[in-house]
Amino acid sequence: MISHTINQFLFFTIFTTFLCLSSCEDDIPNKYSTILGPNNDKLPTQDEAIQLFQLWKKEHGRVYNDLALMSKKFGIFLSNLRIITNANRERKSSDDILLGLTDFADMSSKDFQESYLYDIDMSSNTMKPQDDDQLQSVSIPRSWDWRLHGAVTEVRDQIRPCKSCWAMSAVGAIEGITAIKTKILNPLSVQELLDCDKHSFGCDGGFVSNAYDWVIKKKGMTDEHDYPYTARKGPTCKASLFPKRANIYSYYGVKGYENDMLTATYQQPISSCLYVVPEDFQHYIRGIYDGRNCPEDPKLANHCMLIVGYDTALNQDFWIVKNSWGKTWGADGYMFIKRNNGRQYGVCGINAWASYPYKL
Repeated sequence: MISHTINQFLFFTIFTTFLCLSSCEDDIPNKYSTILGPNNDKLPTQDEAIQLFQLWKKEHGRVYNDLALMSKKFGIFLSNLRIITNANRERKSSDDILLGLTDFADMSSKDFQESYLYDIDMSSNTMKPQDDDQLQSVSIPRSWDWRLHGAVTEVRDQIRPCKSCWAMSAVGAIEGITAIKTKILNPLSVQELLDCDKHSFGCDGGFVSNAYDWVIKKKGMTDEHDYPYTARKGPTCKASLFPKRANIYSYYGVKGYENDMLTATYQQPISSCLYVVPEDFQHYIRGIYDGRNCPEDPKLANHCMLIVGYDTALNQDFWIVKNSWGKTWGADGYMFIKRNNGRQYGVCGINAWASYPYKL
């Protein structure tokens, strides 16, 4: 099994075998399964872990500047392998959450949390209450996916350490309702919100409601092409330089009951802020997440996402959720989160702080 002692000779071996491994291994995902097993639950030997590390570095384009850094990263990689294989041994069905080697496999849980998540007390949020007239009772189909109906743009990547999920979630919701109303799907500017929303904190986090308020106050926002994403808060707001491409007139929070969430999602893609458990989300590659490690406090949140649909598999109901960590994370950038799980606020509080913009 994997040794807990990593010495320089081991890493010299890694370094000198790199050329062969770089050129000889072509089917990287399949090689992962060969070593870790089809369910990613087999803890590799030390030699296998070295091979996995090289394959993973090749797949994700990771290059380290010196031996000391590579040694540190390999130690973290080993720790994450233990987390992944131990968690996967607890899977009860083929649709349960499956962890694997994502782009974050050389990041510690602490580093991941500091780079992508931010704690926020949602009790200070200014979200407007649900307008029941906007969620009228309609016949809801068994499944729905806004990606199939032209209302969801490509998956974005926040790019560490910019914690811009609040803006990406809000923009995704605005893109969705705009596409539904105008039949035109156009990527809108996340950067505009980072630079211009003075009530939020740019790459240090913010409220989705503040983003909505800014768009309403300024009577619209521009698109991604005119005001591209830089993964950092700019020194000045450039909103006045570009034409407005989309507008909303109001926004509402969803009460949090499953039926209200379902109706809202069938109506349009909706934003949701929840409490992410770093180890679970960091290594997620597919399957339905049941939130077994989530806290119950609905006032807590540390990440915002976009619910774009819902479905059922093997008698498990789930949300289809768009994330903002790039397409190499999860199921091509998406996650499936269990719904109807019996908790008042759903998995990780996903029902507690959902919202949607309103457009005439």
